[in-house]
Amino acid sequence: MATLRQPAFIVIGIAFVIHQLLQKILHINLHWLDHYLDPLLCMPILLTLLLAERRHLFYKNNNYQLSLKEVMIALIILSVLFEVVFPKLSSKFTADWGDIITYIIGSSFFYIVLNKPLLKD
Repeated sequence: MATLRQPAFIVIGIAFVIHQLLQKILHINLHWLDHYLDPLLCMPILLTLLLAERRHLFYKNNNYQLSLKEVMIALIILSVLFEVVFPKLSSKFTADWGDIITYIIGSSFFYIVLNKPLLKD
């Protein structure tokens, strides 16, 4: 799937995996990264996976792009889910309204950088 082979998506994926290894396996805590890197990378990862699903399973078209409306709806739904619903359901989740800013930045990065037509398969 060419959508998942975009260099920016690969860098984001590697950054996410490295951070998880540092935090969960090696128990290295980096305050800002531990609080905001995962929310920052969340939206580009999830939206790129949605884009790949649409391009390769539904539309069979590498030029398909998510609309701004679709990105905004995903941003709103996931922000409410992650910052309102999950914290009410479990004390393991914490509502951090600063995360919403990182979701917005990540969604903007996706829309500007990753949500581009692919020229070839």
